[in-house]
Amino acid sequence: MSKHISIVFLFTLSLIFTSCSEKDIYTPLEMFDMAYKFDNTIEEVRIAAKDKDRHLECSDYPQEGCLKGSPKRFKVRLVEMIVVQYMTTRDSCRAAAKIGQWHARNWLLDDVTGEPVLEDFVKKVYKAKKPKTIESCN
Repeated sequence: MSKHISIVFLFTLSLIFTSCSEKDIYTPLEMFDMAYKFDNTIEEVRIAAKDKDRHLECSDYPQEGCLKGSPKRFKVRLVEMIVVQYMTTRDSCRAAAKIGQWHARNWLLDDVTGEPVLEDFVKKVYKAKKPKTIESCN
């Protein structure tokens, strides 16, 4: 009997520790909430239907794992950046490496490189990284 209780206890502990560990993705709401808590002036940039050159699609980015409809523009401290949601951290990392940009978990963060305000923002808010090679994403 005590052996069964021990097994149940260990199983329960493993579930608790697994559920408390850091997950591999951010939801769109988590991304916005984290940004807003850091800087409440952040805003989504809405693009008029007639301004087709500024519309964003997955076809504008490395497509493996890109979630359709996810690319969005945000204004952070008066500077625009683009966020693109991917299925996995590996997909977003590989996309970031291909275009020389940043990623945070399952999100590609575009137009950040070379903008000190945005680089500081994504590092502090999301602990974002800029992969040097695609191989470093495996």
